[in-house]
Amino acid sequence: MRRQSPAPPRPPRRAIALTAAVLLALGGCVPGGDGVQRVTVAGDRVAVVAPYGFCVDEGASQDGEDGAFVLLASCAALVRAPGAPVPAEDAILTVSVAASPGPGGSPEDRALVLRRYFQSDLGRAALARSGEPDDVEVLDTETEEGLFLVKSIDRGPGLAEGLRPDAWRAIFEANGRIVTAAATGFVAHPLSDPAARSLLRDLARRSLAATEALPDPALTASP
Repeated sequence: MRRQSPAPPRPPRRAIALTAAVLLALGGCVPGGDGVQRVTVAGDRVAVVAPYGFCVDEGASQDGEDGAFVLLASCAALVRAPGAPVPAEDAILTVSVAASPGPGGSPEDRALVLRRYFQSDLGRAALARSGEPDDVEVLDTETEEGLFLVKSIDRGPGLAEGLRPDAWRAIFEANGRIVTAAATGFVAHPLSDPAARSLLRDLARRSLAATEALPDPALTASP
């Protein structure tokens, strides 16, 4: 039997376009409120919880048959309210959740497969905005606390104005679904490697803890 690579889900094309638009006009949200720090997606099977200072942009996030895409940005920028939390690091975070269950296996096995996968044309194409592997260079990979971390740079077209072309991603499994979280810095405020990894670890820890506490959808479904 051919072993299936746990490829990270790619965000829907419309979601990518929405992300670029939101980055250019983060102040377009309705003022007031504290912002949304947590959402559940994938049929209420996975919780996505933002690190401190980040909020969910509900207008740019999607959850459907093709998977889920969640955009997280500064609460202060999204909510435009006095006292809204401000993150310690200026960045854009995105979370993609696969529509179907992952292949399973231990984190160590997944790390081995993913490391090989991202060195291949297929893996680099999955990281590319254009889908072209030659646009992407994998700069670093790490494994820690059940997370597979990969840093890459995408020199292809379609980069939103003001964003850096390099990003860190963390890939992990939550309630049987493969989750890919990405941290991207701004040209004006570069995000250091330690800061990016710390944000992704924080997001993963919060999301995994909240996911484990979710009720079983099969037990809560209406008869």
